[in-house]
Amino acid sequence: MFPEHFLPSSRLALSVPLLFTLILSQQTSGHCDLIKLKAGGEIRGKLQKLPSESGEARIIETLTGGKITVDAQQIEFITNRPLSVEEYESRSKSIADTVDAHLELANWCSENHLISQRHAELEKVLLLEPDHSKARAALGYTNRDGEWMTRDELMRKNGYIKYKGRYVSTAELELLEKNEADLAEERKWFKKVKLWLSLMNSNNAQLQQEGLKNIQSINDPFAVSALARLMGKHENYLIRSLLVTTLSQITGDKPLRPLAELALSDPVQAIRESALQALSRRDVSQAIVYFIEALKNSSNLIVQRAGKGLEVIGDKSVVPELISALVTTHTYRVRVPDTTTTYSFGTNGTFGNTGVVLPPDIEAGLLAGRYPNGVIVLPSQQPKIPMRTISVKHNHQNEAVLSALQEITQQNFGYNQRLWQLWWSSTQNKAGIIPVVQ
Repeated sequence: MFPEHFLPSSRLALSVPLLFTLILSQQTSGHCDLIKLKAGGEIRGKLQKLPSESGEARIIETLTGGKITVDAQQIEFITNRPLSVEEYESRSKSIADTVDAHLELANWCSENHLISQRHAELEKVLLLEPDHSKARAALGYTNRDGEWMTRDELMRKNGYIKYKGRYVSTAELELLEKNEADLAEERKWFKKVKLWLSLMNSNNAQLQQEGLKNIQSINDPFAVSALARLMGKHENYLIRSLLVTTLSQITGDKPLRPLAELALSDPVQAIRESALQALSRRDVSQAIVYFIEALKNSSNLIVQRAGKGLEVIGDKSVVPELISALVTTHTYRVRVPDTTTTYSFGTNGTFGNTGVVLPPDIEAGLLAGRYPNGVIVLPSQQPKIPMRTISVKHNHQNEAVLSALQEITQQNFGYNQRLWQLWWSSTQNKAGIIPVVQ
């Protein structure tokens, strides 16, 4: 016989359906424990201490005062969260999907110091009213020439990136990272690499071989800057392939950035893959930052490549960034008839309220993120009508990012970011990790 509230494996499967969730019904302070069940539900409350011999069950006192004993084999993981987070989730499920309701909940989140949840509610406001100025301002957007941009986006658009808390140009960044002696050594290599590339481009076979042989023999880290600048964007893919080979034989951290850039942005798949393999054979702790930054790229294509790169690198420290990038929103510029004020991108390839249907190849390209700068769709065989360019947002589920998470963690919660975050919290919060007998 089992104790009155004990739920063994067989009975639990019958008594607890896929949605076994106890809703927060009273306000208390502090934290509470959350048990994630393998069957799909959740139990919230306070775990009770058990005798050491009671290793096959966990007793949890729910937020309403009742006690439930759960077979440990039915537990996916256990974590500990602030009660304010529990209350937020209860509130978010019950409010109306209106601008005012989401704004009110965003203000509540601010009062309770729930930063990411406040951000999520403000984003929901923008889904309902894209030009809501207060929500935009709260999220750090600025309206420039009719387009909303964050400060980082605005500065990047003007050619600046953030370095140690301030914005600098890419040229200034290089100077900040190098001293004068290093720059002098690098300048010497610019002259040499430029000369050898010109030899490779000559009509004399002997000179071509001389130039090729000299570049293939480079192993000095100070040559990396010249190699990357003169060969990284070369129109001849064979030159870019040679760059990967040459960088691969240079020791140290200097080759990491150009290899990462090739792995993320080169148009030739074979070059991207060879650059990624070259990185995987190194200590890439310094290169990870480039792939993490690429997870936030405006092009979904780059986001997917970053996910693939992080899967190959296999460093578990990037799990939080991968979770955040499971679903990303991207904006596309599309030319449409100027007949209405509201447009939305539907899963069936149409723009809401317009009757405009995208050609199948264009629709597929948008969904796959192959048009990072948008696409202009002109109607065929129709009378001339006023046209305008609009911004259309689309949420992408990033398969490569999910694959990276599955490979690195050996877990699979699909595209459910919340479950991933709960699981990750359970592995990181030492006080919240509860041994579970499998």
